[in-house]
This record gives sequence, structure tokens and C-alpha cells, in this order.
Amino acid sequence: MTGNIYERNTMRQSQSVSFSRSEALYWSACRMIPGGVHRGGAPLFDPGQAPIYFERGQGSRIWDVDGNEYIDYIMAYGAILLGYANKTVDDAAIEQVSQGKLLSLNHPLHQRFVEALLQRFPAADMAYFMKTGSEATTAALRIARIYTGRRKIIRCGFHGWHDWCFPEEESVPAGLTGQVLDLKDISSEGLSALFANHPGAIAAVIVAPEMVLPLARKTINDMIDITHRHGALFILDEIKTGLRMPGGSVQQYLGVKPDMTTLSKGLGNGWPVSAVVGRDEVMEAGRKTHLSATYHGDTAGMAAALAGLEIIDREGVQEHVWRLGVHLINGLNEIAERHGVPARAYGEPLPPMPFMAFLHADNKVNDALRFVFYGEMFERGILLHPRHLWYTALAHTGEDIEHTLAAADEAMDIARKRVL
Repeated sequence: MTGNIYERNTMRQSQSVSFSRSEALYWSACRMIPGGVHRGGAPLFDPGQAPIYFERGQGSRIWDVDGNEYIDYIMAYGAILLGYANKTVDDAAIEQVSQGKLLSLNHPLHQRFVEALLQRFPAADMAYFMKTGSEATTAALRIARIYTGRRKIIRCGFHGWHDWCFPEEESVPAGLTGQVLDLKDISSEGLSALFANHPGAIAAVIVAPEMVLPLARKTINDMIDITHRHGALFILDEIKTGLRMPGGSVQQYLGVKPDMTTLSKGLGNGWPVSAVVGRDEVMEAGRKTHLSATYHGDTAGMAAALAGLEIIDREGVQEHVWRLGVHLINGLNEIAERHGVPARAYGEPLPPMPFMAFLHADNKVNDALRFVFYGEMFERGILLHPRHLWYTALAHTGEDIEHTLAAADEAMDIARKRVL
């Protein structure tokens, strides 16, 4: 290594793309919005080093306020499965809006939406519909507590922003740390140990499948068996993975049967909608607790979801995003190996949700490689998140992947020369 490679100003010597308007908007917003952005819009790097504000999206492309165009793999953190501004989906939602999307009581579309979901989840008999993923996971846990008469929860993964998701933070009520148990050892032994330490007290285990690497049928089935053996319910949090896998979900792909499943993200292709689906005897317990909110009956997201589900069936979306994910992962691994850079691309947990990690023994070197590589990708019009998994969408094409890999080849070479 030569010089101080951790000084960012010297590492991005080739930066030619301007993010000046994004940066100006950010500093202006900091005077009005805590942190300057909504939390899901946190800057990828320091202001001025990466885009922060975007104006529009179409298909697989997104444009920032400085006029830079990108092939986007963040896809609104997975909320976009088909592509930005999908006309069929948006037209269905807008037509519903024109008829009054939120009415005083119930709408027939509520039943159509639930019926469409239950057809895709054979282990489920009933469903509740909501607006966000955080609402869905929280509702599933309330149902589990009512059904079992127990209070404690075992969690594995990110499940939203509600209090129970961050039990150790000072901002949430005291006592949650004893009620919400974190499964850090993601194995049969680790799960069994938590049940042994809290006999007869655990209502449910909620697992985000992207945390189970490698993802395997036996691993999930073993977790379900252990959970049921101890009288608890097993919830599969498919907020991210739902509708992205062959068969339509991780549970269909693996052939496993959770007691409840939570869904959102790509379900509405950008229109807010979520659901909890599950066994009838379990879901009926939801009648004994408060799961109502003013906007749960909003039909615009449901209309969007129904239109999107038709596209998924008609155009083979799950097979398409899988195939492109495999292409991207294999290409990135070949590039890293050829350049001698310690990096590995993989599916988190499966190919439609790819990511690439740098694996040098020195974390400072990894930070430097990450900063240079992703920065050079921004320069070449590729939007990848350096710390969060990515997504392939129907709108992505084979040409998009080839263009991305060509950019990655150049970016990896520059990262190697500047850091290693």
C-alpha cells in the first residue's frame, strides 16, 4: 500500500459525476428534518460522494436531481418487483383512487385481495390486510400471544421499526429485553437452548429467511419442529422474499409450512399494502385483540397488488429475477477472482436478492475497497447499496446485467490498484 489509502479525497481521484444538488438539498433538509432524510433514505456515503435525492424512476432506471441516470438494484429496498412506474399496476391503483379508495366500512376488493393471496399460500386459510411490513409482523406477534396465552418472542432478522424490534434501545419501554429474545445462534441447537431457558413462556418464533444462510429446507423444518414441540407458533417473515422465488415464496420453494406468514415489499410494486396469512385456528385469535387502523381498508394498494399478481403469473417474473440474479452473482465472482480482490457475491438468501461482500482480513481494507468500488459504480451509472442486499426486478434485462458487469470489471480493477 502507498500513502494513506483511507483518506477518501485521495481514493476517489477519478470522481467526475456531480452530486452537488443532492448535497445542497440534504444540508437544507437537515434544518427541517431530523437527519435530513427519512431513515430508509440514509446517504450511501458522505454527502457529495453519492446520490441522495432522486426525481423519477422508470423500469430499471432511476434519475437523481443532478440529472445522473442509473440502473438501479436498490429498487426502493425491494418495494419495486416489476419496475418503476409500471403502467398496468399504476393504472389499476389510480382507477381505484378515482372511485374513492378508502370508504367508511368494507369493500368487495378486500375479499378479492385475500383470496388471491391464499391461493398462493397453501398452508394459509385466512388473512389480515394492512399497509406496511412493520404492521404485519407486529400483528402476527399479537395473534401468536393471544393464541398461545404466552408473551415472549424469539426473533431472527430485521422485522420493522416498532418497539419490539429494538428492545434494547433507550427509546422503547423498559422490560422488552426480557420479552423479545434474539436468536443469535441460527441453528437447531441455538433455538433449542432459548426454549430451554424460557420453558412454557415463548409464544412464537419469527424468522426472516434471508438470515438463514445457507437457506435449506431441513434447517427451516427443524426450526418449525422445535417450535411446535415447545407449544409455540412459527412465523416466516417473507416481507422481503415473498413473490420473488420460484413457487412465489421461500415456503413454496422449500416446501415448508409456517403457522403464519408476513408479506409486503414487492406485493404492491410501490403501493403500500401488507398482509398476515395463516392457519384459520391461529388467525381467528386475532379477533380477540385490536388490529385495526384507519387506513387498513385502503383499496388502492390492493388493486395494485392484484394487477401485479396477474403480471407475475403471465410473465414468469420469479424465474426472470432468479435467472438475472444468478447471472449477476456469477459474473461478479468471476470478476473478483480475476482481479485478485477478496470479495464474494451471493444470494441473501437466494439469487433474486444478491449482494457482494469484501472479505479481506483487515476491516479497514474492506472499508476502503467498498468505498472505491461502489463509488466507481456510481460514476458508471450503477446504483448498488454498499451495506444492504440488492434486488433484481422484471424490468431488469440481460443487457442491464452485462452493462453492470462491464462497469464492475472497471471498478474492481480501480479498487485493487488503489487499495491492495
